[in-house]
Amino acid sequence: MSAELLEREDLTVYVLAGVPKSFKRKLSKMIEEESKGEGGVVALDEDLQEWVLAQLRDEKRQPRDRTPASKALWRAFSALSAARYHLQDHPEDEERVRELRRMVEELWREISPMFSDDEPPAA
Repeated sequence: MSAELLEREDLTVYVLAGVPKSFKRKLSKMIEEESKGEGGVVALDEDLQEWVLAQLRDEKRQPRDRTPASKALWRAFSALSAARYHLQDHPEDEERVRELRRMVEELWREISPMFSDDEPPAA
């Protein structure tokens, strides 16, 4: 990701779904034209996409589906996702963090009122 792009004050993030990967070329061309060469397009890698979507899902959750404990566990899950991303170059540590994240997710699903009517997730 370009450092200059991230330092801009007019940075906007969009989440797109249902478009082919080739759309990035069209989008880049449109941004280039609209911004007179000053804009840019960056596609996030899979782990960062996962983190962004997790943040968006938490914001959309109804207050009745959030308890202090479930919120804390969700924050722990998100933090472990970020740690896992930063440990990609250390497979042994990444695997340990992945296991912790899985355990936190299981506990979150048990505690969260959001899943009280659901069947337990498949192992």
